Amino acid sequence: MKDKVRIKSFAKGLTLQLDDQIPFEELKEEVSAKFREARSFFGKETVALSFQGRNLSDEEELQLWETVQNECDLKILCLVEKNEEREKTFVKAMRLTEFRKMVEMDLDGEVQVFHGSLTDGEELDTPNSIVVFGDVESGCKIVSERSILILGTLYGSAHAGCKGDKKAIVSALEMMPEKLCIASFAYEQEKKTKWGKKNKPKPQTAKVFGEIVILTDLEKEQLKDF
Repeated sequence: MKDKVRIKSFAKGLTLQLDDQIPFEELKEEVSAKFREARSFFGKETVALSFQGRNLSDEEELQLWETVQNECDLKILCLVEKNEEREKTFVKAMRLTEFRKMVEMDLDGEVQVFHGSLTDGEELDTPNSIVVFGDVESGCKIVSERSILILGTLYGSAHAGCKGDKKAIVSALEMMPEKLCIASFAYEQEKKTKWGKKNKPKPQTAKVFGEIVILTDLEKEQLKDF
């Protein structure tokens, strides 16, 4: 007899293979039972969650997410589609999980989370540190009185520490900003190489050093120094 719910692992995440025939409420009960029984096995890891085998509405995905969270000690960072490109992106994002924990500890949990990309000239303004699960597209702007973490690409503008906090930082999986500021200091864009090309974007952190904004490579080991 086929299992109604099967749990498989991938890099830094779990995939739930779901039966597409049983009623949704019965499916939720199966998911609940699976994770309740395996609670001690999974521990307190931070993972992504992916669903396969059944078409789910946004509301149904949210309900299954909450069911998993209620029955175990896992921290579900986000939902992802199970394909190679998205998985690679998520593995990059997981390298920044320690940074997010640092921000939460430093600010007593006052961290805003934005799921999705900023597009079509959108602007986001917050007094809190913010984590963006997506890109900040060209022409868009994100402003925070504290720090900004972008689990995607910064194409547009970012202004951290906008009320004068020079200790604020901006981190992104890929840095290609139109404009980048921390407190009253602006980052001077890198010049093109003699071949007319900029360096390939990579995970970086912007911070104030003296009276200038510098970019440093963002690696998991470096997060311990923040």
